[in-house]
Amino acid sequence: MALSVQHFSAVLFLPLTLLLSACDSGDTPADIREVARQGAYSMNFSASGDELLVGSLHHGGSLWSTSPAERLIDWNHKAEGYSNITNGAFSPEGNFVATTDNRTIVLWARDSGEAVWFWNSPGDIADIALTSNGGYALLAMNDYTATLFDIKNGGIRLRLAHDGTVYDVSISDNSLLAASASDDLNARIWNLENGKLLHQLKHNNQVKTAQLSADGRLLFTSALNESGKIWDAASGRLLQQIGRTRGHYSAARFSANNSQLLTGNSSGQIELWDTASGERSRIWRASPRDTWVSNNVLVEDVAFHNGEWLAAGSNGLLYFLR
Repeated sequence: MALSVQHFSAVLFLPLTLLLSACDSGDTPADIREVARQGAYSMNFSASGDELLVGSLHHGGSLWSTSPAERLIDWNHKAEGYSNITNGAFSPEGNFVATTDNRTIVLWARDSGEAVWFWNSPGDIADIALTSNGGYALLAMNDYTATLFDIKNGGIRLRLAHDGTVYDVSISDNSLLAASASDDLNARIWNLENGKLLHQLKHNNQVKTAQLSADGRLLFTSALNESGKIWDAASGRLLQQIGRTRGHYSAARFSANNSQLLTGNSSGQIELWDTASGERSRIWRASPRDTWVSNNVLVEDVAFHNGEWLAAGSNGLLYFLR
């Protein structure tokens, strides 16, 4: 099956006017760029923050550089027309990228922009994470499993059982640990080599986010209408709780040395935390595209990048935070 891959020349985007209502709290982003005109199903940063994978509502998938904000490649799952890219992931090294719609998965080689493999999924996919060099994909599934799939050769390596829909998955950079967030009120930490459950972390509501640090030492989790939690991944011990948020923390990323945690929530706040103390040091507000529709923006992903911070919203905007 032919898959469309098109390259685009640089496109200049002018900053958008920032409109914040009086009741919103947080600093104004330093700059904004539009990357999806009518909003996005998904937005995912590379580990370095240099690139952003966009699954737009009406114009398919695309890969962007962030500095400058330029569209580089279009990625769709069919030869003609656009695909609804609902989830995406970069390998830790950034050399492979995976995209999914509800039932198909494509692995792309970043340097060439070409499709490596195309697969059909037996169930709906809620999230995806890639192991080192894109060898395996961990899929958050609605069939109550997190499924480790050999994305280059085909076949299921592990099925990690839950008692509810799995919403979110993440993998440490060395591919040894995985974390999952589930509708069954638990987050879990797994040994990804043998599928052994290492820790089951109880919450009081649906767990929507489970994000491991790159080195696998820390885990951040967020359940609906609860405080965010920072855990020691080795022992399963709760280290810190950060402030309760409206909805949930929809995005999280630890800094390279684990000293800071950057979060975005489902109502548009982006916050920087000290992981040792749990204290908040900065707060920004993602400005909405149309205030007459809603003042809230779901933050899809966040990243540390060259001494500043980035956030991407479901409204199709890329935020630069300083």
